[in-house]
Amino acid sequence: MRAWSLIFFSLLVQWLMGFLSFWHRGEARTIRVRILPWHVFLGLYTYGLAVVTAETGLLEKLTFLQTKGNVLKHSTESMVVNCLGIGLALLCGIVILAAVSPKHQTPLAAKIIHSK
Repeated sequence: MRAWSLIFFSLLVQWLMGFLSFWHRGEARTIRVRILPWHVFLGLYTYGLAVVTAETGLLEKLTFLQTKGNVLKHSTESMVVNCLGIGLALLCGIVILAAVSPKHQTPLAAKIIHSK
């Protein structure tokens, strides 16, 4: 129940922030520029947590199957799950690296000038 209330509260706060930034357009541009690094950080943090959750689910499923004796430790299914986990971790690293690389970022002063 707490998880659902937290999700509802975060969606409510997101909606309120969007509504207020719509009504105060002049202030919103400078606020958007200031909040952008936090927005990127929280988005990448959420993405990382989602990948960690997926990796944990893969590991849990494989562990339960191996404990029951349905799947051997070095079977084809184990190799597929391990390769899927490694591929998912590598993809996550590439996405985060691409998002924070300075090649595609513009300076803060240029963002303020273009937003006016």
